[in-house]
Amino acid sequence: MKRTSVALAALLLAAPATFAQTTNNPAPGAPAATTPAGDMKVYSRQATDMRASFLIGANITNMANETVGEVNDLVLDKDGKIVAVIVGIGGFLGIGEREVALDYSSLNIRYDPNAMTKAGATTIKVNATKDSLKNAPAWAWNTDKNSGTARQPVAK
Repeated sequence: MKRTSVALAALLLAAPATFAQTTNNPAPGAPAATTPAGDMKVYSRQATDMRASFLIGANITNMANETVGEVNDLVLDKDGKIVAVIVGIGGFLGIGEREVALDYSSLNIRYDPNAMTKAGATTIKVNATKDSLKNAPAWAWNTDKNSGTARQPVAK
């Protein structure tokens, strides 16, 4: 009798979990279920991956191999993709430097095994002159914490 009571109690305890299970198969014609944002996913390294630390602080040269700026920051879109690179231009030791935002697609980022750069053999080139970068619109981040939105660029 005691065995039957223990078995019945175990069955009753397991029953709510059994009835709460749902299927992952959507009904015919129903949209497929998506993974909610924030669920953990593990990433596997890809051969074309690059570290942000290799970009930030790297010198940018033009097609004449003149250093025209240094990568100060990266701008990501809502999907986490790099859309712009904030480049510090002009100045000396950070004094008098101004920032401009270059579209990420305008940069030619290459791995060069013969390069001896701070970025560890990664070279960044842009088809621009020092003067064209000096004349580009300045970039600044909005730091208004009361806006309720992510930091946005502000024209200077």
